[in-house]
Amino acid sequence: MNSKSKTTKIFIISGPSGVGKTTVTKGVLKKLPFLQTATTYTTRTKRLGKKEDKVVIHVSHDQFRKKIEADEFLEWAIVHDNFYGTDKKIAEKKLKQNSLLMNIDVQGALQIKKKLPEKTVLIFLKAENFTELTRRIKSREKMPQAILDLRLKNARKELKLAKKYDYIITNKRNNLKPTITAVQKIISQIIG
Repeated sequence: MNSKSKTTKIFIISGPSGVGKTTVTKGVLKKLPFLQTATTYTTRTKRLGKKEDKVVIHVSHDQFRKKIEADEFLEWAIVHDNFYGTDKKIAEKKLKQNSLLMNIDVQGALQIKKKLPEKTVLIFLKAENFTELTRRIKSREKMPQAILDLRLKNARKELKLAKKYDYIITNKRNNLKPTITAVQKIISQIIG
């Protein structure tokens, strides 16, 4: 399916750390392969053995700041003490042909919604409750207490902003398929 004849959209999946954004995004991309993904620049270190759901380019803080000054990002934000930004030129080029599915943080998602309100559809993923979310974050990888505390603090902020999203989906523990199906249905209903 190609959406050339239709208006293309930007579908953004966001949610707190550990809620399953990358896994859900990968699952939806398998079901709807006509969707394009974004190219993200970041200052975080590479994750060993983890496959991303988008093209990720790792750069230094100086390189990232130069890209901000050159207005090369569709959105950018500081998340868990690292910079992240979506390459504007690549996103705009892909959007001329197909709809995009992006996995980005709440700050970036709200920036894009503000810039392109008619094109942007926001989908927020959450866990069943904060206790479950905390368990998921802790089980992902070993991290110092300060990083865990930062992620939990950020999660609380992100959950408060969920009401600004078009859709909110609970991604239940060990029950991924209904979440992927729900996101797929939203996208299919909007773009046909």
